[in-house]
Amino acid sequence: MIPPNDILGRRNEIKDCIAADAVADAVRRLIDFMRDFQPFMEDEAVLISMDFTELEKETRQELVERQEAKRNKRQIAHRILTTLNTACSKLNRA
Repeated sequence: MIPPNDILGRRNEIKDCIAADAVADAVRRLIDFMRDFQPFMEDEAVLISMDFTELEKETRQELVERQEAKRNKRQIAHRILTTLNTACSKLNRA
């Protein structure tokens, strides 16, 4: 059985990254979280990572406007939180 404090601590790390606008760190930690606690949800975390990496590349190349990039980044952050909440709720039911 996974200690609840491990899950809670890791979840809070990811949320803290989002709050600090460290989305790249949040994405990496989300993938690690899924690998450790919810492997069947890892693919969703990988897809989020891919979208974030693509957004970062397009932003550096100035292919997207600043406001659009900001909106897309918020959507990715929301997807991270939604995926994390889903994973945690499934762990709580187990």
